[in-house]
Amino acid sequence: MSIFSINPDRQFEIIDSSEEDLIVTNRDGVIVQASRISGRHYGVTPESLLGQSVYDLERQKVFVPAITPLVLKEKKKVVLVQETPNGTRELILGFPLFDEAGEVEYVISYSCEWSELVVIQGYLSELEAEMARMKEELTLLRREAAVPEGLVLASRPTAEAFARGLEAAELDVPILLYGEHGTGKATLAREIHGNSGRSEGAFLTLDCRTVPEALFERELAGEADEKIGMLQVAEGGTLYLEGIDRLSPYLQNRLAGWLKEKRYPSPEGVDVPFDVRIIASAEGELSDAVQDGTFSRELFYLIHLVPIELRPLMERKEDLAALIPRLLDEFCERHGKPRELSQPLFDYLMECPWPGNIDELRNVMERLVIGSREPVLGVDDLPMEYRVAAGSSLSDIGVDGRPLPLILESVEKRVLKLAKQRYKTTTEMAKQLGISQPSVVRKLKKYEED
Repeated sequence: MSIFSINPDRQFEIIDSSEEDLIVTNRDGVIVQASRISGRHYGVTPESLLGQSVYDLERQKVFVPAITPLVLKEKKKVVLVQETPNGTRELILGFPLFDEAGEVEYVISYSCEWSELVVIQGYLSELEAEMARMKEELTLLRREAAVPEGLVLASRPTAEAFARGLEAAELDVPILLYGEHGTGKATLAREIHGNSGRSEGAFLTLDCRTVPEALFERELAGEADEKIGMLQVAEGGTLYLEGIDRLSPYLQNRLAGWLKEKRYPSPEGVDVPFDVRIIASAEGELSDAVQDGTFSRELFYLIHLVPIELRPLMERKEDLAALIPRLLDEFCERHGKPRELSQPLFDYLMECPWPGNIDELRNVMERLVIGSREPVLGVDDLPMEYRVAAGSSLSDIGVDGRPLPLILESVEKRVLKLAKQRYKTTTEMAKQLGISQPSVVRKLKKYEED
């Protein structure tokens, strides 16, 4: 880059550079110095520029507009674009140099071709995008590093969900967790509580899907002289309302009133204030339920402050691949049966839809370990209903032209037939199939009669 130095008699030395286009003019607009590439884009040589007036060059359409007059007038840096006789565009920067009296004595102008700036701008835009991406990756890594050890968060959606939950844990506001049954909502709720300012308080769970409507208010508020309500026990802590979308409209409205007023009616008839953080979960999208009128709009806006979605296991292949060996090790250690997975079995487990998500996977992995006889587990060690699915195609089952109940009945019949061939007693069949022994007997009798 060119370097400027001013000697005692105010003359300039320009150390030339092939990459710079520099011109120095005095206060009268006369060019006193020019670098060796000056004038290249204007169709003139640097030697021909020396001693010329920029005013004359402007009238000759060489420098249009000239920057020196503007710098002399403004007495500060000026930036403009010039149209050259060659048809190109140049970006010009003009800088004033002042004398002892504070007047502009010289003007230094620097120019570069507009197309070069476009290239630089594109490069800077790409660099900015790359920096933003790296910043996002760094933020994600920091979030992942904050996630408690022991949880399987191999997939990006799961890691982001838990990271967002831990960030929201610091905010004392309600949180709404979305996702199918068995996707880890309860686990995330406990982690949020454990990382919040209420971690020293109680963490209680109320399953809205199973509690009878007549008992819901008593569970929360308690009964006179008999039972302390959950809101009182969870004071200063967290109450996890699992399956809040399963509450009746009446209970939704009652709960909305309590949460809005931060008070609940005691059995003695006196409203009692409470300080409890609410974490709720739902299997479906509540905004849709609000639109069709099946969920209270008021309750929705009270709990829908930090919505977090947990995806189904079948959409989290990285989590599934990490969970399978971890669960295998867990159940092998628990039951004292060291086992390994064959590659075909692992591949099959990776392709299963897992509608029951992690709960279903845990059940199958434990049944695999318990029911196995060989040290290496194969597809034949799967529970009977999964083994039939593993070896069947739609054509095997006979889907064409048959309603679903008949298809399911056909599959169930085949499962029972295979189980009867392999196991000696109905008790063992029931254990392997995960149903009761009377159910096995009843189903066998049904299909034998058929």
